Amino acid sequence: MTEQFSQATLDAIKRAAGVLHRCALRRDNKRAHAITAFAAEQAEVQNNPAPYQAISDLREYPATIDEFVESEEFLGNLVTVWPALREDLRRINPDVFVGEAPVHEALLGGATGTGKTTLAQITTLYQLYLCACLKDPQRVFGLAPNTPIIFMLMSVNSQVTKDVLYQPLRKLFEGMPYAQRGLPWIRRKSRTLELEERNLCIVPATANVQAMLGQAVIGGILDEVNFMDVIERSKRVAGHRGAGGLYDQASELYETLSRRRKSRFITNGISIGMLCVISSTRYKDDFLDRRMREVEEHGQQNVVVIRRKQYEVKPNFLEGNYPTFRVLVGTDYESTRILEDHEKSGEHYPTNATVENVPEPYRIEFQKDPENALRDVIGIATDSISPFISQRHKIVDAITAGEEAGLRQWVDNPDVDLRTQGMPQWNDEVLGSIKDKNTPRWVHVDLSLVKDRCGIAIVKVPGFINKITDAASGTVESLPHYHVEVAISIQPDPMHPIDIPDLRRWVMQLATFYGLNIHEFTFDGFQSKESQTQLRKVGIRSREISTDRTTEPYHVLRRALYDDRLIMVNSEIARVELSQLERNSEKNKIDHPPKGSKDVADAIAGAVYAASTSRRIRSQVSTVREDGTRINVRRNPRDMGPRPVITERPQ
Repeated sequence: MTEQFSQATLDAIKRAAGVLHRCALRRDNKRAHAITAFAAEQAEVQNNPAPYQAISDLREYPATIDEFVESEEFLGNLVTVWPALREDLRRINPDVFVGEAPVHEALLGGATGTGKTTLAQITTLYQLYLCACLKDPQRVFGLAPNTPIIFMLMSVNSQVTKDVLYQPLRKLFEGMPYAQRGLPWIRRKSRTLELEERNLCIVPATANVQAMLGQAVIGGILDEVNFMDVIERSKRVAGHRGAGGLYDQASELYETLSRRRKSRFITNGISIGMLCVISSTRYKDDFLDRRMREVEEHGQQNVVVIRRKQYEVKPNFLEGNYPTFRVLVGTDYESTRILEDHEKSGEHYPTNATVENVPEPYRIEFQKDPENALRDVIGIATDSISPFISQRHKIVDAITAGEEAGLRQWVDNPDVDLRTQGMPQWNDEVLGSIKDKNTPRWVHVDLSLVKDRCGIAIVKVPGFINKITDAASGTVESLPHYHVEVAISIQPDPMHPIDIPDLRRWVMQLATFYGLNIHEFTFDGFQSKESQTQLRKVGIRSREISTDRTTEPYHVLRRALYDDRLIMVNSEIARVELSQLERNSEKNKIDHPPKGSKDVADAIAGAVYAASTSRRIRSQVSTVREDGTRINVRRNPRDMGPRPVITERPQ
């Protein structure tokens, strides 16, 4: 409370607090005794009259969260809380009326099906009940008499808010005998829950900041924040020359709710109200993960962080005493997988790797889809929801093989910001040391003017590798071996856009000045028609290859990776982008996660696909049986693209 008291007023409050305390003792009410003792101690010892002011406004002494959940007067006959979650409820809802430190915010994350929504709904009902125990909550919090005090519910959309949050919560409220007798609500209003006498409301709202304008929000629920919109170059966020910025819906809603609550309801007396921010795990570095990390790194007070695994809370797993199996938690370099019994740390997987012991009934889920099981069962975020390249170690193998083969970037800095660094500079030493300048090379450019990175990749095919593709018949395919020699990213901005003719001339210096054989120059299609025309005029093949309109380039790239037929120059951006690629079945495309990118990955896939579908390479592909008999095989176009098959004996 900011109001200043005269010494005479403070003395009067102390005497009144002492009287209230003695009255509670005479009634032999332990609960009343504890509450009034705290208020008296604060007034007499700490010179803080605020707790006394709050409890002097009580119309009854409030129950604890345990009594609220267990008593038939409240939720005792309406909801069952798993034993493992009872302590979580106590942590989230401390007994502030006897001096326990208040909790202003609860961050509930982790696996699916761990009771997060139930905890948030019970907490919101309990905080509503605490406010209702006050005769005049508006006066306690210094609000105008007719100001509605709002508990706001928001989720990814209005239907989810209504069906998952509001309707179950309202049903619990209406089922409480206490509510039926002591908390009259306006029954004719079904869209909101409003307590008639005290102007307290639970409001399901559309998930945008406009829904909060002018509202006195004391708490509520932000549900599934990790599934809210993240939009790049959104017009809702200011950016250069109107290009927009990154709109993070969850972050904007949280910041607005948190500020409104802090400005009105955090007091020196009794702090009531709670913001529950909940979501199951999705991507690494999602909003809830970032918020939890912020709390832990800065030691923020009055915030509870709870992450749960399914088998930590479900009673059947806690009571079942199941045997366990080991799961290696995936990283950028390793895929998530079940470890065999013989596998040892430091020999079969890194010594610093995270290994989880998982109850045996979950084995099938981890066998079918380890990445999704890691997220849904254990609650550990992944780089992608449906990884396109599940064998991430193959990406690292390709880079390692490239280093062993002596691949070096052809520029001094492969990842530049056009605004501060300008275009990359070709490295004369590296280019001068190339001995196979006549070997054909394929260049693919993933164009961008002012938004994403511009990705550039250059690939050559120095030879072929024999692969047994059908062990039963002894069929052998002689398939291209790809070397990704260049992987470059150029970050433009609205003040320094990429000049396409200048970019084209810069790449063509490889042919005109350094003497390399540029066999074909391909683009993703974005504003590339003029460049294709100009290149054809000087005798260089050029065409359009889109990694967004078709998934074929990525399937060709993945097969080459899995077959150990691709080595790659070291590029951290390329490694991360390739490891985070995911299937988007709704759009039928290979995409990146929110806040991720795939510009360099697109360039590599485009260049590899250009080489694989080139007549020069297709004409050298052969398929024979082990005994040398020629056969014609109709290939899956995802393997190498459509082409005629010419057979010859493997060497």
